[in-house]
Amino acid sequence: MISRVVKLIYPEKYEPEGSVISVRSFSCNLSHDRARDVYFTMEKFRTEVFPGIAEADLPEKEITESPSLGGIINLHNVGEIRRRPTSVREMEEKIESGKEVLMPDGLPNVKIAKTCRGELVCFDGHHSLLAYMKAGRKKLDQVPHLTIHESSGGGLKDEEIHAFFGEHAAELKGKDWRNYTISWTKAPEEQLEEREQNDMAELLRAYGGGGLSSA
Repeated sequence: MISRVVKLIYPEKYEPEGSVISVRSFSCNLSHDRARDVYFTMEKFRTEVFPGIAEADLPEKEITESPSLGGIINLHNVGEIRRRPTSVREMEEKIESGKEVLMPDGLPNVKIAKTCRGELVCFDGHHSLLAYMKAGRKKLDQVPHLTIHESSGGGLKDEEIHAFFGEHAAELKGKDWRNYTISWTKAPEEQLEEREQNDMAELLRAYGGGGLSSA
């Protein structure tokens, strides 16, 4: 058996230039067969835990230190993002109107994994995250999101990160996944790409959204 922690964060309020972020949060441990990947953990959370959560009932707390959005590792190069540019513009407009970007059931679009090296990886919601960054958000806890890591407090092993590359996971054995990204809009034989942008700050600059720092 394996046990993973899923943490849910909704920003409540914050000052754009301030250091304190007020959020509503929830976390739980989910155990299942070790052979099941992170996507199984997330689906288990979505179907078995999340339906019983009401955002308004979650405890509110203040956070003074939050990771920079710019330092999060991306799994798509800018070319993949540009093939669906409309979604970024539409979500940015929604955020600027005072609304959040969520899935139809209220689950955050942005999903983050913590690696064994302590890195944060966006494995779902790149377009949403770019929209938030273009709208002026700078810290992770200013964005509705889910994070996942091992219950021991450690991060996911490299082979667990390979699941985010789908059928190409086998091609990454013996290689460092950090050198690659995935492009689902290309033909299968072209989907595994060499990395061009190292983090969300570089992805934002390549997309044409300013110079947010990785730090």
